[in-house]
Amino acid sequence: SYCGMKNIFKISTLSVIAAVAFSSCIKEAQLTSGATEEQVTLETLIQGIPAALVQAASTGYGLAWDFAYPAIHIATESMTGDLVVPGNTGYDWFSQWGSNIALGSEYAVGALPWNNFYSWIMSANSVIRRIGNTEISALDSSEKQYLGYAYAYRALFYFDLVRMYEFKRNKYTEGEDVIGLGVPIVLPETTEAQAKDNPRAKVSDIYDTLIFPDLEKAEELLSSFKAADKYTISIALIYGMKARAYLERATSLEEDGDKVKSAEYYASAATYARKAIETSGCTPLTQDQWEDPSNGFNNANSNNAWIWGLAIPSESVSNLLCFTAHMSTENAWSAYGHDTCRAINKNLYNSISGSDFRKHSWLDPDRNYYNYKSCRKDAKEYFAKLKNYSNIKFRPAQGAYEDYITGGAADHCMMRVEEMYFIEAEAKAHEKFSEGIRLLNEFMNNYRIVGDRKYDCSAKSSTMTGFINELILQKRVEFWGEGIIMFDMKRLNISSKRGYTGTNAPASYRINCEGRAPYWNFVIGRNEMQNNPAVANQNNPDPSQVVPLWK
Repeated sequence: SYCGMKNIFKISTLSVIAAVAFSSCIKEAQLTSGATEEQVTLETLIQGIPAALVQAASTGYGLAWDFAYPAIHIATESMTGDLVVPGNTGYDWFSQWGSNIALGSEYAVGALPWNNFYSWIMSANSVIRRIGNTEISALDSSEKQYLGYAYAYRALFYFDLVRMYEFKRNKYTEGEDVIGLGVPIVLPETTEAQAKDNPRAKVSDIYDTLIFPDLEKAEELLSSFKAADKYTISIALIYGMKARAYLERATSLEEDGDKVKSAEYYASAATYARKAIETSGCTPLTQDQWEDPSNGFNNANSNNAWIWGLAIPSESVSNLLCFTAHMSTENAWSAYGHDTCRAINKNLYNSISGSDFRKHSWLDPDRNYYNYKSCRKDAKEYFAKLKNYSNIKFRPAQGAYEDYITGGAADHCMMRVEEMYFIEAEAKAHEKFSEGIRLLNEFMNNYRIVGDRKYDCSAKSSTMTGFINELILQKRVEFWGEGIIMFDMKRLNISSKRGYTGTNAPASYRINCEGRAPYWNFVIGRNEMQNNPAVANQNNPDPSQVVPLWK
């Protein structure tokens, strides 16, 4: 179809020119009205970052996958195999990620993570350059906050970049020459000349000299501040980011055979996950909050589970360049309703216990299975039209399914407390296996299972591998559509499967990967290689279509 074809957009000469402004090599801060950096206040600089994280047309291409962090989350989710598009795939603007086509350096979709993250890193560096060399004791209260935010943002951006671009061994592509490499490091003092000769840094160096130190500085600077709302970086978020980073590194160190350091990092992951839980004061979503037809997964203030979220003001909403347009099946303003929709992998759905209320996020083939809630007046007739297993997890904001300006202005979750329970259980299992089992059982029975039938993972946890697979299965259900699980699957070398008898995935999406999918190793785009030739011979192999489709 025309829609499908225009999604696969190769980088042309004109698009290169348009995209150069977003290259990591550009050192000028993103400022407004032609002002110089010195003329812009620190407050303006720091407040501009969360706005940029949800900006429509953030890379400059303006295609319907181009809306910053929420779009990146849909892209990574599309690569897991857990999300399928059972309707008209010609309208799936994320089909390149979902079907592993045209993901090489020549295609525009590569700009979504790369251009955005380095643009955001520039903004964080601008704040750090202004005040980062001053002794902390000499900073006033506002400067401490802004600097703490900047370090937290920069750690987050490099963390996600490294997790995307680090080449992890898989059965489909060879990349021995880039093993252990992350991404180029750009710091406040990096000159334009240096940025144009800036090879990929070692993953270990990025963690040890940038991610962990930035989080330490953010923790020190923000330790005495209380976040005013769920849209503001808090000390609990810093703890949560540390838990994520320590877990990631612990797994890599274990895979590399460093059992001593790995054990230390698992212990740190568990410690910081618990600190995030206790410091945040957050509690997991209740069933009513999870199924709320107006506020479900779109309103940071409608529950006590979110640790951090991004706000999208109505004046910034585009009818197609926003998360709700692509992920909400109840909205009436995009093709992602009954015509295309996003659904859960049938096998994953069937693995969910009937006593687990999370199962109500997807429509059972028997629509009488549950009394599904909806913001739509015609819910019963409308749900009958939707494909089986379609999701109703992500609701239009305020239940405004007919008005994209209101309905599309949905808060975007960046961290909720439930993730910390999963991190704690996984990390604790490496210290004391039975404790990990206890923690997972406790979470499920306290917060997700309704009725008399209790959850018990013991039978599936005779080995560590069995326990991890079961924990990640529950994590896949918990965070479906939220952009989290691809990183866990890549970290743990977990298989993905959309091709099987009775699958609800369309033919072009029926990819079965034994172990890691090759496309979880993101490819650096041609724009960066032209502007920074040092990475030209350090790119990850093109994974496009190297895994045959299941037939």
